[in-house]
Amino acid sequence: MIIELYKSALCPRCAYATNVLKKLKSENPDLEIINYDILANLKAFKEAGISMIPSIKIDGDVKSWLIPKEKEIQAFIQAHK
Repeated sequence: MIIELYKSALCPRCAYATNVLKKLKSENPDLEIINYDILANLKAFKEAGISMIPSIKIDGDVKSWLIPKEKEIQAFIQAHK
């Protein structure tokens, strides 16, 4: 499964989401995580229609969080398995 993470290096909420995804990847080696940083790749954000960070995109479905929680991230991923 490919998971796209839209984030910023300056965003503490994004750092949390990144750490959660790293943990999930260590438990599920079949996960592939692609990181997009708004400071380095604004075009990817515009093309994906991302307006809030952190955002996770799986198979065209996007979920954004003001305050991400590990269980919510896990549930979003589980819904796409």
